[in-house]
Amino acid sequence: MSAGTREPPFGFEVLLVSFILLLFIPDLFGGEFSSFLSRVLSSFILVSSLYIVVLRRKDFIVGLLLAVPTVLSDWLPVALVTEGSQLLVFSVFKTAFLIYISFHIFRYLLNARRIDAEIIYAAICLYLLTGMTWSLIYFGIILVDPEAISLKVDTYATDSHSVAILLRELVYFSYVTQTTLGYGELTPASGIARAFVIAQALFGQIYIAVIIARLVGLQIAMATIEESN
Repeated sequence: MSAGTREPPFGFEVLLVSFILLLFIPDLFGGEFSSFLSRVLSSFILVSSLYIVVLRRKDFIVGLLLAVPTVLSDWLPVALVTEGSQLLVFSVFKTAFLIYISFHIFRYLLNARRIDAEIIYAAICLYLLTGMTWSLIYFGIILVDPEAISLKVDTYATDSHSVAILLRELVYFSYVTQTTLGYGELTPASGIARAFVIAQALFGQIYIAVIIARLVGLQIAMATIEESN
């Protein structure tokens, strides 16, 4: 990803395909299988993003310390704490992990000196990743205040199937907010939820403007170098 580091055997296109599968495939099925499929794809995204993005030993260890509690709280029953506590652990660690990975992708985009397919895939992955991150933030808010966002699902249930449905609803809410579509059927009801919604809507617009400016600038620089040669 940067000078002096090895290149992964596969690139951002794998992570991008994983995001697309997670966003569209589970909704084609119903019941427990849909929940199971969502968790499998989420875990694959977690592992592949860590493998692709974090290549230095120190960064990998930090990412692993964030990833392990996320996977354990998502898959293993925890007998020593309540279900609500387990879900809160999952929300905190996965949010921190996604922010950590997003930082590395953003740094990769800033350090890029030429445009290629990997740069385009990385920019798209970062946009999708931030949408996922915000959905986890909203999930944490819901765990603290189940009525913070007006949703069409039960925000009080803590079984795995209900939680999977809630997360998919929040993913939908997150991307609708980030793209500023604002359908209006799901709305923030608390002050903290409104604050994060405003922040995400602003981010969605600023990100597109900044990334497009960055890619256009790189393209102009490449064209200028090629003409001078």
